[in-house]
Amino acid sequence: MLRHQLAVELKKSITSTNLLIWSTIIFLIPAISFLQYTSGYMFFEEIELFQSIISGIIPLLFPVIVIFIFLQTFIQELKNNYITYVRPRIPKKIYLLSKGITNALLTGLVVFMMIFVPFIFAVYIEPKLGIIKYTPSSFLEDGSSGSTTFSQFLPLGELSYGVLYSLWVTINGVVYASISFSLLLLIKSRFIALSAPFLFYHIFNFIAGVLGHARFSPISTVFPFNIEQQPLWTVIIPFLVLILILMILLFCLRRSNEVT
Repeated sequence: MLRHQLAVELKKSITSTNLLIWSTIIFLIPAISFLQYTSGYMFFEEIELFQSIISGIIPLLFPVIVIFIFLQTFIQELKNNYITYVRPRIPKKIYLLSKGITNALLTGLVVFMMIFVPFIFAVYIEPKLGIIKYTPSSFLEDGSSGSTTFSQFLPLGELSYGVLYSLWVTINGVVYASISFSLLLLIKSRFIALSAPFLFYHIFNFIAGVLGHARFSPISTVFPFNIEQQPLWTVIIPFLVLILILMILLFCLRRSNEVT
């Protein structure tokens, strides 16, 4: 029953409105960011262009972006009290579980493409177009300017770096979206449920900066292009906090009557 309902939810999610939203997230937002770098900027290598493209509006609005991928549709169903109409046909637990899984799958896919498509463009397509003029770096001994966190994966190859970093952002996006989904079921105020992850994201970023530990801020551990390269273990600390929050919410959700 769950597999069938999951297929129904995925199929139902493919609407013209959602396709427009997803296309905007994957293509339009990075394209707008790219255009500002077409003149007046100096880059040493393609990886640096990729990092610049996803360093603009995406890090600032990341928790908001992941909400628009699926949860805006789910909110409409909650407003219309749609669940009362499906309960005679499907158990509430199955219905909500399928919604949660759909939210995670679609968020993961769109967020991955939001990062990986600009990577492919910056590293493999743009150099053939010749829009950006690159200046060989004479400032670093190894000739590399990509000394930010996750650059540790560059020795494995640029493609491996692109895939691994895209997966990291994807996992974080899924966690933020899942937290918002859980809060929508636990809190009556939808505004609070949707804004809580965004507030956490920016408030703890501010606190980390004030305390002099920017390397542990939520923004810098997902989009680490505003600080110097850090050990990979530093990105795990805020992520574990997010996982703990999600686990607590899921536990509360399981004990409540929202899934029974």
